[in-house]
Amino acid sequence: MTSTPTASGYLAPSGAVVFSRRLPMSREAAWSAITDPARTVRWIGSWSGDPESGSIEMTMSAEEGAPAESVEVLRCEAPSLVVVRIGSGGWVVTVRIEGDDNEATVSLEQDIADAQSASDIGPGWDFYMDRLVEAEAGRDPGALRFSPDYHPALAGHYRALLGG
Repeated sequence: MTSTPTASGYLAPSGAVVFSRRLPMSREAAWSAITDPARTVRWIGSWSGDPESGSIEMTMSAEEGAPAESVEVLRCEAPSLVVVRIGSGGWVVTVRIEGDDNEATVSLEQDIADAQSASDIGPGWDFYMDRLVEAEAGRDPGALRFSPDYHPALAGHYRALLGG
């Protein structure tokens, strides 16, 4: 990534905050980028377990102390939709993939309770979505800096988005 990060999140009619990125690959390849542990390890983290059981353990590699989180798979419709509940906080995150054989749009959606939470969560999802783009482009996602480039730099956008 060669430019300063920008806040990409917007409010959907449902009230969820949506973060989208375009990838120059098929929808099926984008599905692999968000579900195959050999690829997720490059941008968000490693995971283990059997998703068909409805539960996996995920270690988010860019988080301080690399905490393991329990992830419950609520809905899975390959190659277009996965809905998960993450960790003890119970965040429900929806990932949608749209596209064709040449380009896919990956959209991550989350209901965020309030402006203060949004000012922390929003920059984090922009950071991870940009890490996805970097990893899939063959660049080093580790070159992105969460602080200060994403947080606090993008916090005001998300605070304002949720009325704070």
